[in-house]
Amino acid sequence: MLSWTRSCLTPPSRQQASADELTLPPFQQDHAFAVFEQGDWLAELDLLQLGSALQRSAIARGGYDGRSFDVMVAIADVLEADHGWSFEQSDSWLERMGLWEEEV
Repeated sequence: MLSWTRSCLTPPSRQQASADELTLPPFQQDHAFAVFEQGDWLAELDLLQLGSALQRSAIARGGYDGRSFDVMVAIADVLEADHGWSFEQSDSWLERMGLWEEEV
């Protein structure tokens, strides 16, 4: 974010020098990537925990209300778009969470 802000505020003639100043040594790049990846996993875990909480509420109430249903579908969409889940994987998750009727 900081580098993007700097690039927007830095004149084009000085942007290359600014980019060189922000280059990380390889070990720091690996660490930064690992931190980013860990944050991604934690975000996915947060989504799955929210889904589990909504499922428990739905079980207690006898089903999903409209808002909870919409949030569950939105969680599945984010898991597909941002976390690499396939459509089949997210659809199966929604079925396990009780949103879809099982086909007989």
